[in-house]
Amino acid sequence: METESFYGVELSEKDPLAQFEVAESDKEVQDQKLIIKQISLGADAKQGEFNVVQAEVKVDEKQTLKIPIAVLKVGETRVLKPNLEFPSDSVTFKLTQGTGPVYICGQHLVHELVDEWGNEDEEDVDDDDEDEDGEAPPPQQNGKNSKKK
Repeated sequence: METESFYGVELSEKDPLAQFEVAESDKEVQDQKLIIKQISLGADAKQGEFNVVQAEVKVDEKQTLKIPIAVLKVGETRVLKPNLEFPSDSVTFKLTQGTGPVYICGQHLVHELVDEWGNEDEEDVDDDDEDEDGEAPPPQQNGKNSKKK
C-alpha cells in the first residue's frame, strides 16, 4: 500500500535548517521518498540578494553529498519547480546564502514493504481476454466488434 502526504518547510535567516528523516523503526517496514515539487522565495525577501538552498544526503556511512538545489533572487527567479526525488531516509535542507524566506514543498511517499509470504504486489492474471473457444477476440473497428456470430 502506498500513502502520500504534503511536505513543506520554511528556511530563513532565523531558522536556516530543515531536516527530513525517516524514523529508524520505519526503515525496515517502509520504503519512503521525498519529492520536492516547488522552491519559492517569500514576499519579504530582500531586493538584490541571492538565496541559495543546499540539500545534504548521506551517500554511505562515511560520506555525505552537499549540492545546491536552488538559487533564487527577487526580480529574477522567485520560483523553481525542480521535481527532485530523494529516495534516501534523510535529507537536510540549508539556506547557505541569503536571508529568505524560502519555502520548499513537495510530496512524502510511503510504500509499505511486505515480506515474501504476504506479498501485496502479486496480481491475479485474468484470462478474460479470451473467447469461450479459446481465441482472443478480434480488434474493434469504429467501436464495433468485427467478429460475426
